[in-house]
Amino acid sequence: MTEAGGRAGGVAAGPAVNPSLRHRLPLYPCQFLCAMAIVSLGPLLDPMMRDLGVPLARGGLISAGLFLGNVTGIVVLNTAMARVPAKWALTGGTALQGAGLILAAAVARGLWSLLAIYLLVGFSGALLNATCWMWISAHVKENRAAAALQMILFFALAMISVPLVIGLALDAGATWRWVLLVEGGLAWLAALSLAAAPLLDISGRRNVRLSQFREVVRFDPGLLLGMMGAGFFYVGAEMTLNVWLPKFQIDVFGAGDAWASFSVTLFWVGLIAGRLIVMALTRRFSPSRLLLICACTMAVFTVAVALAPSQAASLVLAVGAGLGASASYGIIGSYAGRFPEWQSAVASSLFILSGGVGSIAFPYIMGPLADSAGFRTALAMIAVPAVVYALFSLLIRACSGEARAS
Repeated sequence: MTEAGGRAGGVAAGPAVNPSLRHRLPLYPCQFLCAMAIVSLGPLLDPMMRDLGVPLARGGLISAGLFLGNVTGIVVLNTAMARVPAKWALTGGTALQGAGLILAAAVARGLWSLLAIYLLVGFSGALLNATCWMWISAHVKENRAAAALQMILFFALAMISVPLVIGLALDAGATWRWVLLVEGGLAWLAALSLAAAPLLDISGRRNVRLSQFREVVRFDPGLLLGMMGAGFFYVGAEMTLNVWLPKFQIDVFGAGDAWASFSVTLFWVGLIAGRLIVMALTRRFSPSRLLLICACTMAVFTVAVALAPSQAASLVLAVGAGLGASASYGIIGSYAGRFPEWQSAVASSLFILSGGVGSIAFPYIMGPLADSAGFRTALAMIAVPAVVYALFSLLIRACSGEARAS
């Protein structure tokens, strides 16, 4: 899942509050931990598969467990946890993540036990990410973009640094189990700190009802379909690259763990740099046109990474794939604001859930594809969901009225 994965939920508008840094501080380690669990899977996938005897065709099941847990967590948080205080959702989420990572390191002896444990890790990540974004939405009324950017920076810090650190640790002789033990210990330290930290609660939260989903669909079915379709295919393609790039580097180019993990770091460097570039381009292009540009860029560079003649070229081209993935999530999610009042939160929930389903499906499909057709062909085929995402961006453009405005 990506960093804005929890802006959904029934959160009523609260009074104008500008919490101090002291009150916002607990959110930052939660963002780092959520990103850490997601981005660690790519560098650790190959050693996990070798140690547990998991064939290539089934490797995607490990990531499917993580993202299925994440989707489940988003659903539960939005439909059944409105009365749980934000502080205890975050404290419980970090403690659960720590327990899951330590369990995976200590007791996983095969694919199915690891998959089951990663369901817990994914569930905890959803609690952390979603609660953080709900808290920002409820309490920060002035300079909300700056507060959101501060959180995103901690998410991005993990996405860039954690793969590099894991790769160096693996090259130095650490096992994947030791890496997860360290990560679990960090999560438990964060849980102890959160239990003692001050954190304002989120007032006015309500559980989302099924009837509310139906009302949103009736309001603008075309725009909602465009958002959900684009989210499904875009997030699926992005998470496939995030999970499988290191394994691709190892199997195709014989890369060591450090260089293989560095491919994910470079992908996220491109993604974050792309967001800064797109911020400047918003004055010249409509959001839907930027989506189309991003989708086409992602498709072209994904194929280029897959067909690169050398490891060095593949690593450089991974930055371009990140550039293509850069602004998509935020721009697609912003169209939820075109739905009135509470419907915007429900539309955002549906978009996030569709992206979560894509993050389950496409990384899983990658394993059997690589096993039957070869890694280069399988990775190049990830351009297909990027192209379909481009088509859904055209639907968004038509339904939002931006095509007529231009």
